[in-house]
Amino acid sequence: MKNKNFEITIASLPDRENLVAEIFYNNVEWVEISAEVPNEFVVAFCNKEDDSYWEFPYEEAMGVLQEAKNQLAEKQRTPEQQAKYDAWEEKYKNWKPTPEEKADYEAKMEAQRKKYYG
Repeated sequence: MKNKNFEITIASLPDRENLVAEIFYNNVEWVEISAEVPNEFVVAFCNKEDDSYWEFPYEEAMGVLQEAKNQLAEKQRTPEQQAKYDAWEEKYKNWKPTPEEKADYEAKMEAQRKKYYG
């Protein structure tokens, strides 16, 4: 396993007919994958707050996770964009605006609020 914080255990549980895969993160159960019907995998995300869980068909859950990843990936900066952003951030890291610059900035922000929110 690549990440030492995760541990996968294949277990035989008393309330299940077939084996399950339990995935722990930092010794706390995170996910359980089961297949009570052969080759129909189900994933259960554990809720450590109240000892409950959410259960979904495996393919559906993985599809939603993949779609979320795809949507997030679309919003990621390219390496060039990231370099430009990092340079901009470095330039303004220690910027201390004058009262005039601050007033100008606040006026621009107020104009934006009015433009978008009326």
